[in-house]
Amino acid sequence: MSATIATRAESGLRPTFPRLVRSEWIKLRSLRSSVWTAVLTVGIMGAFAGLFAWALTSFPDEAPTSAGVLVVGYPIAQLAIAVLGVLVVTGEYATGAVRSTLAAEPRRLRVVASKGLVLAAVSFVVATVSVGLSALIAIPVLQAGGAEVLFGADDIRALVGTVLYLTVSSLFAFGIGLLVKNSAAAITAVVGVLFILPIIVQIIAVTTRIEWIMDAYSYLPAPAGSAVAGSGTVSMSDLDPWLGFAIFCGYTVVALVAGAVAFSRRDD
Repeated sequence: MSATIATRAESGLRPTFPRLVRSEWIKLRSLRSSVWTAVLTVGIMGAFAGLFAWALTSFPDEAPTSAGVLVVGYPIAQLAIAVLGVLVVTGEYATGAVRSTLAAEPRRLRVVASKGLVLAAVSFVVATVSVGLSALIAIPVLQAGGAEVLFGADDIRALVGTVLYLTVSSLFAFGIGLLVKNSAAAITAVVGVLFILPIIVQIIAVTTRIEWIMDAYSYLPAPAGSAVAGSGTVSMSDLDPWLGFAIFCGYTVVALVAGAVAFSRRDD
């Protein structure tokens, strides 16, 4: 390996951060699993928006004018983009490619930063395309059914919030992937935290009517984060939208820091 490093140094091909980012981008777009999870995220958002819009045209007099119908599929799309976040790191452990990555760049925090930067950029683009496709599908369907879609300030916030929420969701999953290493275990953990835990807490709250449990529900990662994407059509939390999103960002920072520390101390 020392001979390889010496040859690389002599050739001037130092592992600079821009080169690391480019390397991570090449790896991400080369994997079929990455492409399919991105396509699945876009498809879920578009399909749910189209189906919901079509269903609403059955009640044209009562059809909502809220543009929130465009993002009705975000809770399900979140699962797909979270899988993308997990696979960015666990996929390399599954194939053993992580050894090559760390041989090229032993400074592990730089590896984490480059992966996270590429993932955030790709997730933002995928989420933006998802919301755009949903609009292209749902608005014509609603208009054909006699419903008029108006964009108020809350609707614009919900559309922008959905893009941000899906982007941060992928980073949250990335942090879990760094911690767990194994794809199946990491995906199970993410699904448990973002989907199953809110359901369990909600059931307990409804059953027991204990007030602090009912309040705690809104502060869980998924309900808190989804507050910024919620609208009159879909909403999981009573928190102020941006306060809820800030809380979710806090959870994500904790997951990323814990994952980065574990990744940097692990002997892979």
